[in-house]
Amino acid sequence: MSAWRYAWRRYARGWRSGELLILSVALTVGVGTSCAVGLFTDRVRAALAAQSGETMGADLIVSAHDALPDALLEQARADGLDAVSVYSLPSVVFHGETSRLASVKAVSAGYPPRGELRITDQPFGTERVAAGIPPPGEAWVDARLWTDLGLSAGASLKLGDLDLNIGAVIAYEPDRGGSFGDLAPRLLINAADLPATQLMGAFSRVSYELMLAGPTTALEALDIPEDARAVTPQDASPAVRNALDTAQRFLDLAVLSALLLSGAAVAICARSYGTRLRDEVALLKCLGAHGNYIVTALAGSLLFAGVLAGLVGAAVGGLAQFVIVRLIGSLLDTELPAPTLWPLLSAQLVGLLMLLGFGLPPVLDARRVTPVRVFQRVDAGTSMSRLVPLAAVSAIAALLWWQTRDVKLASYVLGGAAIAIAVLAGLALLLVRLLAPLRGRVGASWRFGLGNVSRRRAATVAQVVALGLSLLALLLVSVSRTDLLETWRARLPDGTPNQFLINVLPDQVAPMNAFFAERGYDELKLWPMVRGRLVGLNGEAVSSESFDDPETRRWINREFNLSWTETLGPDNTITDGQWWGESGQGQPWLSADDYAVERLGLKLGDTLTLAIADREVTLTVKNFRTVEWDSFQPNFFLLAPPGVLDPADANFLTSFYLPPDERVLLRALVDRFPNVTVLDIDSVMREVRSIMDRITRAVEFIFIFTLVAGLTVLLAAIEGTRDERRREIGLLRALGARRSVVRQGVLTEYAVLGLLAGSVAAIGAQALSWTLAEFVFGIDYGPRPLLWLIGAGAGTAIVTSLGWFALRRTLDTPPNTVLRGE
Repeated sequence: MSAWRYAWRRYARGWRSGELLILSVALTVGVGTSCAVGLFTDRVRAALAAQSGETMGADLIVSAHDALPDALLEQARADGLDAVSVYSLPSVVFHGETSRLASVKAVSAGYPPRGELRITDQPFGTERVAAGIPPPGEAWVDARLWTDLGLSAGASLKLGDLDLNIGAVIAYEPDRGGSFGDLAPRLLINAADLPATQLMGAFSRVSYELMLAGPTTALEALDIPEDARAVTPQDASPAVRNALDTAQRFLDLAVLSALLLSGAAVAICARSYGTRLRDEVALLKCLGAHGNYIVTALAGSLLFAGVLAGLVGAAVGGLAQFVIVRLIGSLLDTELPAPTLWPLLSAQLVGLLMLLGFGLPPVLDARRVTPVRVFQRVDAGTSMSRLVPLAAVSAIAALLWWQTRDVKLASYVLGGAAIAIAVLAGLALLLVRLLAPLRGRVGASWRFGLGNVSRRRAATVAQVVALGLSLLALLLVSVSRTDLLETWRARLPDGTPNQFLINVLPDQVAPMNAFFAERGYDELKLWPMVRGRLVGLNGEAVSSESFDDPETRRWINREFNLSWTETLGPDNTITDGQWWGESGQGQPWLSADDYAVERLGLKLGDTLTLAIADREVTLTVKNFRTVEWDSFQPNFFLLAPPGVLDPADANFLTSFYLPPDERVLLRALVDRFPNVTVLDIDSVMREVRSIMDRITRAVEFIFIFTLVAGLTVLLAAIEGTRDERRREIGLLRALGARRSVVRQGVLTEYAVLGLLAGSVAAIGAQALSWTLAEFVFGIDYGPRPLLWLIGAGAGTAIVTSLGWFALRRTLDTPPNTVLRGE
C-alpha cells in the first residue's frame, strides 16, 4: 500500500513537469478516436443485424436480367413456398410538366412474403400496414417522389404509356435496406399494370425477381437457373454494406493515424519522464527501496494517468460518435440503436495497450539505474534497454491488428507509415543541412536559433517529422476534398451529357434524330447495342462454375452489352494491341476493357464465343482498353468492328445535354417514344455527391483527432528538451545575453522548425496527391504552389506558437541555476 500511495503522490507531482500531462492528452486522443469510430460502427452493424429478418422481405430472392422460367414459380408453389413476382426498372415519370427519374417496382399479390409494407396518406403521416398491393390503375410513391413532383392525394402521373392515380405514400419497404440501394425515389405499382406502360421491350432494363418464403428444406430444393442469382438475408443490402465498409476503411485509416501519432507522443513523453525519474530511483535505492516497490511506484503513476485519460477519452469519443452519426448516419434509412458497452471497453483496451507498449517500458527502464547516480550524474547503467524498442514495435503491430482485424491492411499501413517517416526524415535532414551555412550571415538572435536547429539534428528531424506527419494528414484531407474533387469536376465542362436514352429501336433511329432536329438539337450519335452471353473461352465451354472468383461468377451469369465502331472515343485509351480503324470492317475481332481482362484473365489472341439471339459468334481479342467511365458518354466493356454483329439484333442508346429550363422536352420525348427509357444522370449525381460529401465530412472530423495527436507529438518533443534548454538559456544569461536576444533566438528556432515541417508536409501532400490523381483517379494534376505556401505558413505559425507556449517560462531561468548545476 505504501508503494501505491507513493505512486499517487508521484503522479500528482508529475503533472507539474508536463510529461504526464502531455502523455495523458495523447492517451485521451487515442482512446477518444477509437471509441468514436467503434461506437458508430457498432451501432450501424447492430442496426443491420436487427433488420436481417426483414432486410429483403423474404427468405430467398432469385433474381435475373431475363424472365425467370415459369417452372421455378410452379415448383415453389408446389413445395408450399410463398412466392411473389417482382419487376424493377428505372424510368422517368411525369406529373404535368414536371418529371423525375424513379425506381419503378411492379409486384404481384402477396408482396411482401416477409415483413410488412407500411403506407400513409401524406408524407410523414400516421403509418398503417398495407392491406395488400396497389390495385390496378393506382400507384404508391415514397416521400421523395411526392415532394419532387409536387403530388397530392389522388393526383395523376404518367409512367410510359400509362396514366396512374396516387393512392398512398410508402413509409417503409422491408426489402429496401437503405438509400444506397435505390438512388432514385420509389414508385410501386401492380404487376398487372406493367405491360400497359410499354416499357417491357426486348431491350428494356427490367430486372426480374422471385421473392420466396417458407421452410429451409423447400428453399434448398429449388432448381434455380444457372444464370440467376440467389440472395439470402445475409447478402441483402450489399450496396449499403459496401458503402459503409468503404466508409469504415477510411475511418479505420484515420483512427490508425491518430493511434500511431498518439503512441509516438506517449513514447516520447515516457522516455523523458523515465529519464527524469532516474535520480529519484537512485535515491530510493539508497534509502533501501526494493525492486518490487520501485516497479509498483513507477507503473502505478502511469496507471493512474492511463485510467484518467481513458475516462476522459471515452467521454470525448462518446460525444464525437454523435457527431459522426449526424454527418453520415442518414445514409441508412433506419434508426440506429443505442450504443453498447463493448466499444467503450475496446477503446479502454486500446489505451491500455498504448500505455503498456509505448509508456511503461521507458519508465520501468529507470529502475536499472545504480545508487551511485546520487553522487555521480552519469553512469553506465542509464542507456535504454533493448526491451523499449521491441515493446514499441509489438504495440504498433497489436494496435494495427486490433483496430482493423486485417493483417494485409495493417501491413500496408505499417509499411506506408515507415516509408512516409523515412522520406520526411530525409527531406528534413536535407533542409537542415541547407540552413547550416546561413548561421554566419545573420545577427545574434538568428545565429542562436539556426545554431540550435543545426546542432540538434536528431531532435530537429524528429520534431519536423512529428509535425510534418500531422500537417501532411490534414493537407491530404483538404486536397482530397477540394483540389482533387474540383479537378475531377473540371473534366466535365458545360454541355456534358446529363440524359441517357436507352432501348431505342432500329426503326426509331431516324425519327429520334428528326425529333431533336425539330427542336434545334444537333444530330445525336446513337450507339448500337446487342446482348450476348459468354459460352466459350479459347474453344472450351465455360459457365459461372468455371471461375472461382465470386464477382466473376456474377458477371458471367448475366448478358454482356456489346457494340461496334471504327472510331474510338477520347475517353477510351488503348493499353495493349492495335486499334483496327477502317480496316477492321467485317473482321471477327474484339476490344476488351480492363475490367473484362481482369475478370476473365484475357490475353491478346484469346477467343470468346458469345451466344447472341439464336446463334453463336466467336471473336478474337485484338486489343485492350481503359475506359473513363465517369465521362458520362456511352461506353462498353466489349467492342467489335462494324459488320461483325447483326444489326437486326441491336437496339440503340445515346446521351445528350438537356438544360434545366428545357426539361419539358422529356415529356414530349416519352409521349413520342414510350418504349424508350430515360435516365436522368443529374439526379443520380446529386445523390452520389451528397453521399461523398457526408462521408468526407466524417473522415475530416476524425482527422481532427489526427491533427491533435500530431500536435501532441510536437509538444512531447518540445517538452523532452526542456531541461537541456533551461541549462542552455541559463548559461547564455550567465554569459551576459539579454532576455530579448534569447527570446528572439528561441522564436527563430521554432519558426525555422515550423517552416521546415510545413514545407516537408506540403511536399509530401503534393506528391501523394499527384500519385492519387495519376494512378487512382486517372485525372490530370499539376503543381499547386498555393499548397506549399499554406503548408509552410501553417507549420511556421503552429510550431512557433506551441514552442513559445511550452517554453516561455524557461526564458526566466536564472544564471545561478546552471552555475550551481541544478
